[in-house]
Amino acid sequence: MTNQDLGDFAKETLLERYEVQQQLGKKAGRRTLLTRDLQTQELVVVKLLIFDDEFQWHDLKLFEREAETLKAISHPAIPSYLDYFELNTADYKGFALVQSYIPAESLETQLKAGRSFSEKEVKQIATAILDILKYLHGRQPPVIHRDIKPSNILLTNRSGNNVGDVYLVDFGSVQTIVRSNSTMTVVGSYGYMPPEQFSGKATPASDLYALGATLIYLITGQHPADLPQQDLVIKFEEAANISSDFSSWLRKMTQPMTSRRLASAEQALQILELPRVKTLTPVKASNSVLEKPFGSKVILHKNADFIEITIPPVGGFSKIMIILSWYFGIVLSLSFLMIMPIFRAMSPLLIPLSLLILFLVVFICFFGTKKLYINRKQIYSCYELFGIERHYPLPSLKKYIVRLEKTNTFYKDKPQPCLIIWAGMRKYKIQSGENNIFSVSTLELDWLAQELSDWLGLPITKE
Repeated sequence: MTNQDLGDFAKETLLERYEVQQQLGKKAGRRTLLTRDLQTQELVVVKLLIFDDEFQWHDLKLFEREAETLKAISHPAIPSYLDYFELNTADYKGFALVQSYIPAESLETQLKAGRSFSEKEVKQIATAILDILKYLHGRQPPVIHRDIKPSNILLTNRSGNNVGDVYLVDFGSVQTIVRSNSTMTVVGSYGYMPPEQFSGKATPASDLYALGATLIYLITGQHPADLPQQDLVIKFEEAANISSDFSSWLRKMTQPMTSRRLASAEQALQILELPRVKTLTPVKASNSVLEKPFGSKVILHKNADFIEITIPPVGGFSKIMIILSWYFGIVLSLSFLMIMPIFRAMSPLLIPLSLLILFLVVFICFFGTKKLYINRKQIYSCYELFGIERHYPLPSLKKYIVRLEKTNTFYKDKPQPCLIIWAGMRKYKIQSGENNIFSVSTLELDWLAQELSDWLGLPITKE
C-alpha cells in the first residue's frame, strides 16, 4: 500500500490506537479512513471533521448529530458506533467518529463497473432499505437519513437467488424530527432530493423519494437528473424494462408532492409485497384522459389536498323500482309476522314502524347522497340525509390505502361493476347496478376510477 493510498494521514496512528490503512474518501474538511484498531486488531472506519479554512459551524452540527444518532440506534444493516474523540495532531485539529467497517462495495461503484440489476434484484434492495427505514422512522423522534443514494448503499455476499446483504451508510445528513414545522439545514444530493428538501424541510416521505430515485437509477442505468421530467415528475418509463405494477409503485415513491407520495416505509412495503394482480387495460390510450360523462350528476371536487366524490340517488325508473321493492318487502314481512301470534299483538307498533322505514327509503331516494372523501390523513365514506351522516365503513388512515380494484359483484346472478378502495381490510365501494340507491353508470365508474387512480397514484387492478 502506497502513501498515496493512505492520503494525508500516511503512517498515522490516531489516538495511539487507530492505525491508518487506507483513505476511503476525501472532500472539503472531511476525510474517511480505514484503520486498524490496535486494541482489537479489527478494521474500523474513522470519519474526520477537520477545522480548516473551509470549515463551517453547521458542519460540526451535522457531524455531532451523526455521532449521536449512530450511538442511539442499533441495526444489523447500519454501521455501529464505536468511539468519538477530539483530533489534535501537529497538522490537523477537529473531531473523529469511529464506526464499524463493512467490507462491501457501494451500488454506485458496482454500476460504474458495469453491473446491471434485474427487477427482482431491485425489489430485494428496495425491501431491504425499506426495512431499515421502518426502523429509523419508527423511532421517537423519527430519524430521517436525508441522503439516500447509490453511493450510500452497500451490497455484498451476492448469491444465485439473492441480491446479497444490503447496508445503509453515511448518516452525515441525518435529521431527527421533533416538530413538524422545525427548520433544517439544506442537505442531500441533486437528483435524489425531493422538492421539499430544497427548502430545508424533510419528512419520512423524503427518504422514500430518495430511495425511489435510487431504484430508478438501478433499473435505467441513468442518473435521475439526466432523465426527462414533466412538472418535476421523473419520466423514467421509456428507459426502464419493468412490470407495470413496479413502474406504478416507483411513480408513487417519487411524486414531487408529499400529499401524493407514499406516506411511510410500512405502506411502501405493503404495496410492494402485494400479490401480483392483473393491471386493468385502460379504456383509452395511456396519454388520454377520461372526462366526466355528459349528463352525469356525480359531483367531483379535488385539489392537491383532497378528493371528494358526491353521488346522488338513482333517478327515474330505477328509483321507482327500489321504492316498490322495499314496499313489497315490508308488506310480505308484515304478512308473515302477523301469522305468528307473538307478533300479532304487536301489530299497532309494527305497522307504524314499517311505514316509517318506507318513508325513510323514499326520503333517501329523493334527498340522500353518498360521499367518498380522501385527504392527506384519512379516507371515509358516508351516507347523508338532511345533514345527518352515517359512516360506513368506519374512517381509515390514508396511509393504509394499498389497492384500487375494479371487480364485479353479483345481483340475481348478474355481474355488476364495482370499484373498491382497500385500506387495510376495509373496503370503500362505488357500485354500478340496479339494486343500489347510490349507483353510478359504467361510464361514470370508469371516469371515477381514473380520477382516483391519478390522485392516489395507484394502478387500477382486477383479480
